[in-house]
Amino acid sequence: MSDKRFLGRKYAMAGAAVLALGAGALGLAYFYPPFGPSAGTIAPVATSRIDALGGGQIPARGRYVLVDAAAAKLFMIEDGRVQDSMKVIVGKPASATPALRSTIFYATFNPYWNVPVDLAQTIIAPKVIKEGTTYLTDRQYEVVTGFGAAAQVLPPGSVDWAKVASGEAKVHVRQRPNPANSMGQIKFNLAYVEQIYLHDTPKKELFAQEQRNLSNGCVRLEDAPRFARWLLKDAPVSPPKEPEQHVALPRGVPITIAYLDDKSQMQLASLQ
Repeated sequence: MSDKRFLGRKYAMAGAAVLALGAGALGLAYFYPPFGPSAGTIAPVATSRIDALGGGQIPARGRYVLVDAAAAKLFMIEDGRVQDSMKVIVGKPASATPALRSTIFYATFNPYWNVPVDLAQTIIAPKVIKEGTTYLTDRQYEVVTGFGAAAQVLPPGSVDWAKVASGEAKVHVRQRPNPANSMGQIKFNLAYVEQIYLHDTPKKELFAQEQRNLSNGCVRLEDAPRFARWLLKDAPVSPPKEPEQHVALPRGVPITIAYLDDKSQMQLASLQ
């Protein structure tokens, strides 16, 4: 779910150090390029429970996003207090959402869903072999040269789908924005984090489940438009019509994804 961006070693080290200080993370905004594609699934990772509230990691000033993957919940925090929260869906045990720190710099409206290469092999290719290329066109899938902004659309007939299904060849497939698109209406890339992001979803019924570790690693949002309005400080945004329209936030917002223990969850509750 990827085109790679280069980050100098000094910026990576500075980013890790500053984000660990919470409020200071906002000052790193100007070192990141504003936009960049991200695609794919994540590899399984160890996700032992940690105390993510220690060490002053929730800043006393500014906006901050905390995702408690253990509770499958997202918190919108401003000036050290929880302003809003929502349910999320996180990774399955075999593709667990990783604990991380990053920054959100923009929202992407009408995103493509860049189908992970492994899913193109195991799901898309067998369907095309069985049903023909109408399987792709009926669902608004496109075969493309890659997942970057310069990607070119290729005719489906140019692909040897049998070789893709057997693993002898790889193919890049994306789904155009539509009501059934797995990304929903909006996604949020995380700066210099490959293959994971926060995004909308058309499957709202899944948020009624108590156990919400259901994704391939990305974080699905119960109410992505509400989250976008908070990040954009309620700035009016005309819904764009074209795919992959980036809207920059007024300022980068640091985000932590963690697996909070019971003590940390109680600390977080005290901030509400």
